[in-house]
Amino acid sequence: MDPILISSSDDDSDYSSDSHKRLRGWNTKLDNPVRKNREDVLKYDNRRIKLMAAEPSQKLIAEALKDLNNQPTIEAELPKGILSVSLLRHQKMALTWMLEKEKGQGVCNGGILADDQGLGKTISMISLIQMQRQLQQKHKSEKKKVPIVLIKPKPMNLEEADHKKKDIIIDSASSSVVRPKDVEEIPERIRSSRLFWERPNAGTLVVCPASVLRQWARELDEKVTEESKLSVLVYHGSKRTLDPVELAKYDVVLTTYALVTIEVQKPPEAGDGSKKRKRKNGVNSGGGTLGKVHWFRVILDEAHIIKNYKTKVAQACSRLRAKSRWCLSGTPLQNEIVELYSYFRFLRHDPYSDYKTFLSCIQTLKCTGSGYQMIAMVLRSIMLRRTKETVIAGKRILDLPPKMINLRQVELSEEERSFYDNLEQKFAWLFRFYVAKGAVGSNYARIMLMLLRLRQACDHTVLVKNAHKKVVRKESLETAKSLPGKKLESLLDKFGNSSSAAWGICRDTPESAVVSICGHVFCFECVLNHLTEKETATCPKAGCRHEIGVDGIFTEEILKECLPRIAAAGGSSCLSGGGDKEEVNEPPSSKIKAAIQVLQSCCKPSNPGSQVVTSRAKAIMFSQWTSMLDLVEKDLRDTGLKYRRLDGTMSLVARDVAVEDFNTNPEVDVMLMSLKAGNLGLNMVAATHVILLDPWWNPTTEDQAIDRAHRIGQTRPVTVTRLTIQNTVEDRILSLQEKKRQLFSAVIGEDENQGSRTRLSVQDLKHLFNVR
Repeated sequence: MDPILISSSDDDSDYSSDSHKRLRGWNTKLDNPVRKNREDVLKYDNRRIKLMAAEPSQKLIAEALKDLNNQPTIEAELPKGILSVSLLRHQKMALTWMLEKEKGQGVCNGGILADDQGLGKTISMISLIQMQRQLQQKHKSEKKKVPIVLIKPKPMNLEEADHKKKDIIIDSASSSVVRPKDVEEIPERIRSSRLFWERPNAGTLVVCPASVLRQWARELDEKVTEESKLSVLVYHGSKRTLDPVELAKYDVVLTTYALVTIEVQKPPEAGDGSKKRKRKNGVNSGGGTLGKVHWFRVILDEAHIIKNYKTKVAQACSRLRAKSRWCLSGTPLQNEIVELYSYFRFLRHDPYSDYKTFLSCIQTLKCTGSGYQMIAMVLRSIMLRRTKETVIAGKRILDLPPKMINLRQVELSEEERSFYDNLEQKFAWLFRFYVAKGAVGSNYARIMLMLLRLRQACDHTVLVKNAHKKVVRKESLETAKSLPGKKLESLLDKFGNSSSAAWGICRDTPESAVVSICGHVFCFECVLNHLTEKETATCPKAGCRHEIGVDGIFTEEILKECLPRIAAAGGSSCLSGGGDKEEVNEPPSSKIKAAIQVLQSCCKPSNPGSQVVTSRAKAIMFSQWTSMLDLVEKDLRDTGLKYRRLDGTMSLVARDVAVEDFNTNPEVDVMLMSLKAGNLGLNMVAATHVILLDPWWNPTTEDQAIDRAHRIGQTRPVTVTRLTIQNTVEDRILSLQEKKRQLFSAVIGEDENQGSRTRLSVQDLKHLFNVR
């Protein structure tokens, strides 16, 4: 393999090859005051880290307190002619803060920009890229030509490499003098290489969800003036370059989390197979193309995607090599405190990027008020967060039109109420049985599936009756028929396994659960999103390298149908709804009727009898289930309203077309959106109405969906309508949502309430099943 080009950086802990060790002799001879200062602050060596595990660093706490009391007030000014838009005051302050963080004299190079959704985090990052570019060009002529070393790195081990002492090879910014005797210690084959004296232009890597990839490209094009254009590469698709030197030519490279997961893989264990096998599986020391470039900056957009540190995507992002690292997320904490560790690991926020240190210093303190205060202090040293209510100099930072949230409770029809009550009684009885047997934990997945069916019954009874009908049925049924009985039983057992229940790509309880042929449980839409990169992909479960396709994921009902002893017994259950009879021309449910009424009310012309053509208001309708969107779509056709749709089953091109039509075509009134596919990053200020068909466990997910419309660029008031069914599980979900809001507020520090547990306890489940 060709040697990999490494630029100078304070972030070379990833490399522990023999050649690196041989070069340490001349590394340490270089005078590097910046490095010495960072060592004083960060205390990298293991002895000091162990000490900090027992007693948090006073310097870190002092810095956190300083940041708490001194949020940025200086407004950085970009040179004229750099951006085509003007920065708002809070964005100029964010630029000042980010420039200071990238100096590398704090706890890490970078941080978390956690501004609320819709406050313009993207343009803030573009301003940082442009400002640093201008500063580099200004001093380019003053820089001496400094050699760059080519080394072949050993694969990074996240468990060991994060806290090894970080040796700088050469830092051209530190005015280091390379003495002849130092250079002579570099092998001749390296010194004679042409690339030894040339640094690649490794710029900024932006990692984002596939749904916003092209939006980033548009922002980089439209928000930058012609004379200051950035060279931008969208790194996506089967024809993408395999040459890392080619990637390094661009100022900005845009890619997706899925591609990072594929290309920056976990290194093989020692002695794991032959070299031929390693090359075939793409797990050699260099990994894919993205892993072979040392980036100046890596930006994770919607960074909460890596919140589960055990997932492949989180581990892959942490292996990216970069000098500066940034996380963008309006909701950095969604479910539990442990999510913070993944950010700390990515950011190299020592000592908390070591998991044992994190547990001893942070997680164990979460039960007390003082623990939350300390977590907030640690976060504030690396995080900047403003909300739409933040006041600067007596004025709110963003003068957005008002947002009004209406809770509309809907009554079920007599037939629907009877169906729901019977279902709830059955599930309550089953839940009491599990409690009595002490088997709640071992049946957690099945209990969550019971809750899922109750929630779907609030939307439409047919969602429960037809729960076993999936779009994967045709492809996976043939595969399932060919599997031996023991394999079918093993896969079927996964649906009731509590450890499987806690796993999912989105880290929420699997919705419309499916199991992969390698035995891992996922939400159907999430795994389908994972497979959109290509027809087959590596299983997204951390540590699994099995290749899966659509034909390799199965519903519980398909497995039961193919298992002879269950099929012979007619083994359908109240979880699947039984019956194979196709429901034809189902009438709209009470909730769908209410939703259509809201749409007709808000999207009709303001002056229907007038000769003057007036623009109609537009609405976005969110649901968690694509099957619910199917039912709404059927009834929406009869209203005369024109609509577009966006969900995780669509290609990126189809999603872009749908969004563009909704935003620009005055004849399109409604956008039907899957909550998971449409709640991230999209700018849809053409809408003035948002309708949420079903409540989600995590309120921050709903907030993100609402802020597709209520964000910078919105000029009209936004009305949000939340539809819920009275006296059902939906009422109880709303109360659980408040718990998660309290956790977020306590840790992020937006109010003085203390956080609380977020995992569904037995008491939480009793509340949801209405069991006393």
